[in-house]
Amino acid sequence: MKMKYAFLVFGIVLVLSSNLFAMNLSAQVPGKQYISFSSLRTGKLDIYIIDTDGKDLRQLTHDPVAAHSATWSPSGRAFAYVSHRDGNAEIYVMNLNTKETHRLTSHPARDDNPVWSPDGKWIAFSSNREGNYDIYKMDVNGENLQRLIDEGKHNSAPAWSPDGKRIAFYSIRNEIGNIYVMDVNRRNLIQLTFGVGPSWSPDGKQIAYYKGSGIYVINANGQNNRRVSPLETWSERPAWSPDGHWIACMSELENPWGDPNRDSNIYVIPLKGAGKPRQITQHQAMDYSPAWVPSGFLAVSPTANTQTTLWSKLKQISHTTK
Repeated sequence: MKMKYAFLVFGIVLVLSSNLFAMNLSAQVPGKQYISFSSLRTGKLDIYIIDTDGKDLRQLTHDPVAAHSATWSPSGRAFAYVSHRDGNAEIYVMNLNTKETHRLTSHPARDDNPVWSPDGKWIAFSSNREGNYDIYKMDVNGENLQRLIDEGKHNSAPAWSPDGKRIAFYSIRNEIGNIYVMDVNRRNLIQLTFGVGPSWSPDGKQIAYYKGSGIYVINANGQNNRRVSPLETWSERPAWSPDGHWIACMSELENPWGDPNRDSNIYVIPLKGAGKPRQITQHQAMDYSPAWVPSGFLAVSPTANTQTTLWSKLKQISHTTK
């Protein structure tokens, strides 16, 4: 009973709080785009945020061990991430208004690769809690756990389509790793291409991914596969911008590639014109796992319509805890 009320209290804080969190959001400039990323710049992994001009760097987490792999709620007011503070990889969520954190998973196995659904109701993630890595989903309170994908030797890196009806993911089947696309109801499985780390375009027509040393883009139907990162660079972990004009990634300009202590930084690759990738972070430590921050991150308070929606969600949370 106490645990259920704890979930209720967290839900209240998460959906109704409209105060700014400790960062001074009033200093942010409307219209700017922001990217979160994980970095070893303090000697341990934490999550940071920076604008696409490479300015206004802020540290979001101060994890005692390691925090990484941020995924944002559609509202931009919370993000889920992986923390190792309890001895293994578990998924937490942070409310940006209060900076409070809440643990969503609790299992001796490793829970990783969280990704928030477009409707804000679910978080998909990968876990080896049944032996092999499979893909699961849970609601934003860490309840209603469901296994979505369990075929093959390994399944990870889930990515929701913008309409929330499909999931792209990485899977090892017949000893070969490929990117697959499947309906959320487990139907219409398609083997798309050889590669890792899928990221959907905002219109749902294309998927970015990485293989070898570069970032590639392919149509969601498997056609028109092409490389978008320069040949002379090593790049991975693509993340498509909400406006569809850019792909953020981690990249390294030096050779040889593959050094675990490499000083990779965050870049954005333009998808229109002949522009070159633009470097966003500049640090000797490894910066990786970029994620675009929703515009709601800049909001000071909800609109009346949003308040009504949030109150409806609050009543749903309250009902489930009774």
